[in-house]
Amino acid sequence: MSLASIAAVLAPPPIAPIRTREDLIDALGRAAELEHAIMAQYLYAAFSLDVTAPGLSPADSETVRGFVISCLHIARQEMEHLGLVSNLLVAVGAPPNFDRPNLPLPPRFYQVELPLALTPFGDEFLTLAERLEAPCDEPPDHPLGPYYASIAEVYERLRAGFVTLGSPGAPTADTLFLGATAPQLDNAAFGASPGQIWYGITLIRVNDLASALAAIDLIRVQGEGATPTLLATPVMLGVPADTTSHYARVREMRAAWDALSPAARAAALRPVPANPQSYPHGDVDPSAEVCLFTDRRAVALATLGTRAYELMLLLLTRQYGASDATAADLAMYQGIAFFPLMTMVVRPVGEMLVQLPAGDGRHAAAFTFELDGPIRAYRDRVSFHQQLVERFAHLAAGFAELAAAPDVPARMAFVAKNVAYLTERVRAYVAANP
Repeated sequence: MSLASIAAVLAPPPIAPIRTREDLIDALGRAAELEHAIMAQYLYAAFSLDVTAPGLSPADSETVRGFVISCLHIARQEMEHLGLVSNLLVAVGAPPNFDRPNLPLPPRFYQVELPLALTPFGDEFLTLAERLEAPCDEPPDHPLGPYYASIAEVYERLRAGFVTLGSPGAPTADTLFLGATAPQLDNAAFGASPGQIWYGITLIRVNDLASALAAIDLIRVQGEGATPTLLATPVMLGVPADTTSHYARVREMRAAWDALSPAARAAALRPVPANPQSYPHGDVDPSAEVCLFTDRRAVALATLGTRAYELMLLLLTRQYGASDATAADLAMYQGIAFFPLMTMVVRPVGEMLVQLPAGDGRHAAAFTFELDGPIRAYRDRVSFHQQLVERFAHLAAGFAELAAAPDVPARMAFVAKNVAYLTERVRAYVAANP
């Protein structure tokens, strides 16, 4: 047998088309984890930049500020994509998936030929982002290889799967959207009109094939841009070529980064490590370099950040799919998860961590985006509310203790007060709504 024949036998099989509901749910679940991980990558890159660094000229400072704005904009839309995939999952009868493994992950973990890792802004990050967001303008029915070349191909396969299973005449056409009436998050949940761009995001409710394809097309247009193939077959979203796509923004950031002097690049970057961890994880790439925090303040704050981040995900999970949550419950979850918990706790933790040492003598700490366990979908409101009160109380006690410790950022006391306030809000709501 020739070497070519042996290679052909040993080569992994190509990615198969989606033929069943099980295939579709599995693929959507992986897409949700991908979006979650990519969102964390952009947020980490934004946290690694210092727009007020003394070594930056005013013009360079504005350039770096633009990097932060672009990374946060893309991260918000990756969060939107996670929400759209959650709507797709619920619509076909599955629970949402806000879980994911910890980073870094090895290449090809999701059959994507790229590693997923937390890296500071710079050449490595930009190269990875360019490849993740790269357009795919192959014909819609082109055969896939054993691995996806970009995220665009992931959604191309999903789109074809929805067409296969949901088109008129398909055996599952009348039953595919089992969860069409189940709770989902769309623009109306935020007081926005359908199609309105709200803080850079647009959420579509999925209840049939047309809305499912529109959600997928929106993800692709925002990510890779409106390629000729997408423009040739618009579904609900007849958009012009998008110069603000993630791919276009990343290319613009690359050009601006290359134009900075080496001194300005060095000044713009905080000394944060790649792949920070507050404790060792068994689900990360064993060959990747990680930075394990040893400074007690960094470990404590990173742990509290993880707890707050998980609380936010649990509240989001509860808003999707069939459950016994009342309309008032859903409003409370949304009112806690988004602006208060996200902006008054999670983001400040990320900004404070970079002010603390990692403990290795070289790096500052940073937000780790760790998950301590599965993000479960709780369906019983009494049980969920009791655990919600307990989790918030533990979080408040942890922040209060850390705020009283020596040599922590002064802002810690403010965040501790925010968490105590949220804890009392949740406790009062649960007591008044048994």
